[in-house]
Amino acid sequence: MTRKILIFIFFLYALVLPSGLIAKEKPFTLNGKPVPKVVAKVNGVSVTSKILERELFAFRIRARQMGKEVKPMDEPTIGRELLKEVVGRELVVQKAKSLGITITEEKVESQIKNIEDQFPSHEGFLTALAFQHMSIEALKNKIHRTLLEDELMRREIAPKVDVNDEETQKYYKDNKSRFTKPVLYRVNHIHLATVKPSGEAEDEASKKKAARLTKMINEEAKEKINSLLRKVKAGGNFAELAKEFSEDEASREQGGYLGDLHPDSTIPEIGKEMLKLKEGETSGVIQSQFGYHILKLDEIIPSKLIPFEETKTDIMNLLLKKKTRELFTKYVEDLGNKADIQVFI
Repeated sequence: MTRKILIFIFFLYALVLPSGLIAKEKPFTLNGKPVPKVVAKVNGVSVTSKILERELFAFRIRARQMGKEVKPMDEPTIGRELLKEVVGRELVVQKAKSLGITITEEKVESQIKNIEDQFPSHEGFLTALAFQHMSIEALKNKIHRTLLEDELMRREIAPKVDVNDEETQKYYKDNKSRFTKPVLYRVNHIHLATVKPSGEAEDEASKKKAARLTKMINEEAKEKINSLLRKVKAGGNFAELAKEFSEDEASREQGGYLGDLHPDSTIPEIGKEMLKLKEGETSGVIQSQFGYHILKLDEIIPSKLIPFEETKTDIMNLLLKKKTRELFTKYVEDLGNKADIQVFI
């Protein structure tokens, strides 16, 4: 399954309405102006407004996910830009077909099945499609076009793309921050959990009883963690104390070992505290939303630049993809310059 189709699956899945209801279809307009049924012709082949409407709908969703809204006054400009992309895809399909490239029905059906399998039910799959103004047939056409584009790129562009060692080394030198492992902290902890009032009790007496029980449990945890801290400060074996008393099942059997952590990769209270410790030191009692903790910092692992040889293949693949996309964009532009294209919006 190609990355483009995987992204499409994610997008479809994000569009499933919890209620399962689909809004009534409205006439397609750009800033209030009706859009003709045929928005463009590419070498005589009509591009319908339905395709453009789906593209604009998807654009709105992406914009919303980034905290932006498409204003009505901007719709015509955005619509024309999206139409350029649609026209480009039609040019690609026509070129692929002229070269005798074909995609079997079985391959398309396989992709459809892979997409549907990501949904909990057939109805959920259809709901997501309908919400995006798309039918099964339209989805098949979209997948067919995507696979044609991939095959055209593989035949026409990929053989012309090359990345040499000099380019790879230059990218490595210019982007060393991308290949630098951050400072990590090898941390252990002893953890005692606290509880929060459930809030499920209906009558006042039950609520008070639950509150008293919660307070009792949390006070007991506080007394116990302070007792453990005194043992740690008196020279007690941290790993043995963690194995015996810590309530973190994931780390207890490893003597409280949490991992090699970056401050941003753990809960804020632990991340903040471990920066204050020197190797071999233990913290005081730390309270988080999960309860009480005592930390022990075993080692500060310095920032490290990953050797070029370990990243060379990844860089080469990245540059190959980048060059392929750039050459393909130019290839489609050239197709457009030779084509008969009429735009009606």
